[in-house]
Amino acid sequence: MRFFKQIKIALALGLAASTLLFSGCGLGALMDILEDEEGAESYGDYEEKPSSPSAAGVVSTGSLGTATTDLFLESGAVREPKVKLKGNGEDTVTILIYMNGSDLESESGEATTDLSEMVKAGSSDKVNILVQTMGTKKWFNYGISSNRSQIYSVDGNGVSLVKDDLGQLDCTESDTLSSFIAWGAANYPADRYILLFWNHGGGPVYGFGSDEWNSNEYASLTIDEMQTALSRGGVYFDFIGMDCCIMSCIEVCAALYDYCDYTILSEDFESGLGWHYTPWLSALYQNTSIPTPELGKVIVDSMVAANVADSYAGDESIMAVIDESMLKILWQAWTDFAYVNESALLNANYSREVTRSNNGRLHRIISDRNAIKKNFKGSWDDFSFSDYYSDEGAPDMSEYYVTDIMAVASNIDTEQSQALKSALSNAIVYMSATAGDADLTGISVTLPYGDQVFYGDLRTIFTNSGFDTNYIAWLEKFVTASGSGNYYDYSDWEDDWEGWDDYSDDYDWNDWDYFEGDDNYWDDWNIWGSFGCDDYSCYDDDYYSDDDYYGCYDDYCYDDDGYYYGDNYYSYDDYYDDGYYDYGDVYEDFYGDDDWGDSIFGWLW
Repeated sequence: MRFFKQIKIALALGLAASTLLFSGCGLGALMDILEDEEGAESYGDYEEKPSSPSAAGVVSTGSLGTATTDLFLESGAVREPKVKLKGNGEDTVTILIYMNGSDLESESGEATTDLSEMVKAGSSDKVNILVQTMGTKKWFNYGISSNRSQIYSVDGNGVSLVKDDLGQLDCTESDTLSSFIAWGAANYPADRYILLFWNHGGGPVYGFGSDEWNSNEYASLTIDEMQTALSRGGVYFDFIGMDCCIMSCIEVCAALYDYCDYTILSEDFESGLGWHYTPWLSALYQNTSIPTPELGKVIVDSMVAANVADSYAGDESIMAVIDESMLKILWQAWTDFAYVNESALLNANYSREVTRSNNGRLHRIISDRNAIKKNFKGSWDDFSFSDYYSDEGAPDMSEYYVTDIMAVASNIDTEQSQALKSALSNAIVYMSATAGDADLTGISVTLPYGDQVFYGDLRTIFTNSGFDTNYIAWLEKFVTASGSGNYYDYSDWEDDWEGWDDYSDDYDWNDWDYFEGDDNYWDDWNIWGSFGCDDYSCYDDDYYSDDDYYGCYDDYCYDDDGYYYGDNYYSYDDYYDDGYYDYGDVYEDFYGDDDWGDSIFGWLW
């Protein structure tokens, strides 16, 4: 499973631990490769939308009425898309894939399998796919080096090396990501950019990536470090996708708000199959101006169908296309609901008890962590890892505090529930799931029930990401919540929920408090921090002009030959020199902090 390997052994105290891509137009025969598989459905015309739970998926198509759209835009609560397409198939596209192979490649060859899917999709002279390879001790195919990081171009002719002087990079360092983004944009300028993270996911606290060459096997690229990298990279993306587990949560979407128009994310664990790359790349090659929501539908449907068709490697799956422009309204609606319903939220544990044990690849670190949680009752000083290792227990979503927002809003029915459900309906542009995930709805929230250690890490990451300090402090109440061990019974919800197509949104946004009165509430709205873009206007209408595209973005400037980092210039040739990353310096203090209230190992984020 593409679940993040970085769950800390700090959790040996028995405390539980805790989640960028979009685009779209049409693809005629979406899943011909699956049409003969038992239990699979050929999608044929991509416009066809199943309306109830089935093996083919549960579908949502969010939309805004004209009056609501005008209200949202005029208030400043919702922004227009930043990426403007030329249309008629005239757009050029650069896809940047941040591929950290890790054990997914060294043990099972999953990364090179996905590269083969990309090759099978064909080519277009308007599309460039750039893949930065990292983080695994063995690549199965294409002659990729495990001793150093490389950048490859992928098309119908194969996988071609384009940059081989990077040294051994660490995927969990923000500089690795930012320099890849800057290099890609400088050398392959385009009308629309797509960024895809490929590897393990660990939710909004533990982030992305497990690098086999890193001496600290629990290091990750956290969402605050993603913000740093994206800001320095200087590119605004059409969409950011994550071929990873449990990353479709409101906190991740909020952290990425300044950097893309859409996100495509999974709320559940992903199987080892991950995304199916051939169908959606083929659709993009056919029409490089394909609207993002339509391309996103192809991405989502093809992944769900692949999991249905493969009875061995497949598993339950869900994915959503999320409109980032709706995030301010969604966040405001969530916090209004949460504060008013604090008592109910604290009196029961609303995390989802969903276990994934079959087919997909399960990392030993996750099995170890679950076994420790269940078995260890002594003090940390007496702890022996080998004494408490067992194979019992596959990962359960409740152990990572994955709380489906729509399910909570529907089961705590108050006045604030209606605005929250409507906001979710508008934010989720499209969603599909296998039958086993039919009761999930696309976006979760993280509530740290009964876990002080996890909350300590959450507080650090959320603070660094710019989230409201009052909200972060409020979350600490869940650590001592009386209902932490009392899991809410969702059985009625699971029986009644028929998917987003069955949901009727009749909420009148004109009655919402934040759209009333003479003062414009949204002019000064800053509930989460904006990394380097306090007024959400870093990217103006001229950002993509040919003349000034490689000018300055805030304090970071780029040109065709090098990477400017403030006043200090790094050429690409020496930016990646072998001495740039000193792992000893980075991790020398890793075990030096005994503040267990914040984090058992005192992680250096």
